[in-house]
Amino acid sequence: MKSPKKKIRAGLSLALTLALAFLALSYVRAHWAEFHQLWSMPLPPWLWAAILGVWALTLIANSEVLRLGVTAQGASLGFGEGLALNMSTMAANYIIPLKGGAGLRAYYLSTRHQMPLTNFLSQLLAVSVHTLATGSLLALVGLLSAAPSRGQGPLLAYFGGTFGLGLGSLLWLGRWPLQNHPRLANLARGWDVFRANPRLLARLTAWQLLYFGGLATVNRLCFGAFQIDLSWAQALFYSAGQIHSTIINLTPAGLGVVETFGILAGQILGFSPAEALMAQGLYRLTQLTILVSVGLWGWARLRRVQLPQAVGLSDPE
Repeated sequence: MKSPKKKIRAGLSLALTLALAFLALSYVRAHWAEFHQLWSMPLPPWLWAAILGVWALTLIANSEVLRLGVTAQGASLGFGEGLALNMSTMAANYIIPLKGGAGLRAYYLSTRHQMPLTNFLSQLLAVSVHTLATGSLLALVGLLSAAPSRGQGPLLAYFGGTFGLGLGSLLWLGRWPLQNHPRLANLARGWDVFRANPRLLARLTAWQLLYFGGLATVNRLCFGAFQIDLSWAQALFYSAGQIHSTIINLTPAGLGVVETFGILAGQILGFSPAEALMAQGLYRLTQLTILVSVGLWGWARLRRVQLPQAVGLSDPE
């Protein structure tokens, strides 16, 4: 059963999702002519295939990032099992708010691979900080490489600050004096494994770069479907911003939050809110197509693994 706190959080998440959906529908109704014109543009089959193919490669890269994190903590997770676990729990994020898929992942790893929750959280923190630091750096590169525009200053300050914070955390994570807080100390030491193994860190960085490169390619294709030219520099910034906008995941899979970022980014990159919402809609549709199709396979594969209890639809807590 869900605890009262979880019920309250789920209720707030649902309310926020519905509020953002209402605002989006109101905007669509007020600007229906522009949406209808964009909707009328033909999308050739090769474009659908290209977006789905790049999405598949991008999600494989993301799966390897997450797999490296847990294998660094001693879980012997193979490529196929890691892909199945990542895809099925990412698909679950569309149903469960507040990154509920991570809870399912933690539950599976604790029952199948006997990974303590502290170890899971420590590697998740380390990988998440690395992802945000990498995204911030790429966003800075994208912004500085793109044509200057109004509103760049605050964004440069934000991504510069988060990159500095992330880099500082990676350098000092696990080295802070937390003797009086053993749980926090164990959590922070998750980065020590990567710091002590330069080859493992290089692999993690390479997969992160492939992941963001894939996201940038997907975004270029999605905007290009509506005849909007998004340069590589702009796509890097936009993709990194999408990841940052899901840091506080108040809605399932960041629904509405990422779209709001797209509208705001449009003021910097020069496309309209309607164009941002249409491109983001195609982005979501193709992502969900891959996650559901591969996620169902992943769920079936994980269900075949013998566990002390069925992983199924059990509450991770």
